[in-house]
Amino acid sequence: MIFGSQATDFSQWWLTDLAGLSFVVLDDIGAWKDVIGKEIEDAHFMCQDERDAMDEITRYSSFPYFTTNVTAADPSYHPVPANNRVERSIKGPKAELTIYVTVKRQRQTQVQPLVDRLKAACAKLPTTPTTGGTNVLK
Repeated sequence: MIFGSQATDFSQWWLTDLAGLSFVVLDDIGAWKDVIGKEIEDAHFMCQDERDAMDEITRYSSFPYFTTNVTAADPSYHPVPANNRVERSIKGPKAELTIYVTVKRQRQTQVQPLVDRLKAACAKLPTTPTTGGTNVLK
């Protein structure tokens, strides 16, 4: 998990370091919504339903926002110009998510091309600065 901020010289943060801050976030962020809601005390989240609205707010404000190494692979994602933003790594066990996909055996042949594309895309994703590891989809 990475967030863009104009606010500090720290190169890495723990989720607890973000307590009390206000963030702009996309509303549909899956499991990350629970993580940030539970792990960042007294934070305020301005949830946006639309990517374009999110892009505008992050372009013209100083509110921090979150991205992941998967964000860059999203074809609808258009990085916001730097405008003095600095990417900061988030450290800690809650700053990484393992994602599982379950498929019924009788559907495996039907779904296998999609799984193969996901594996190939996952291998091309940039690694996160916090882990320095590789992206693996099994």
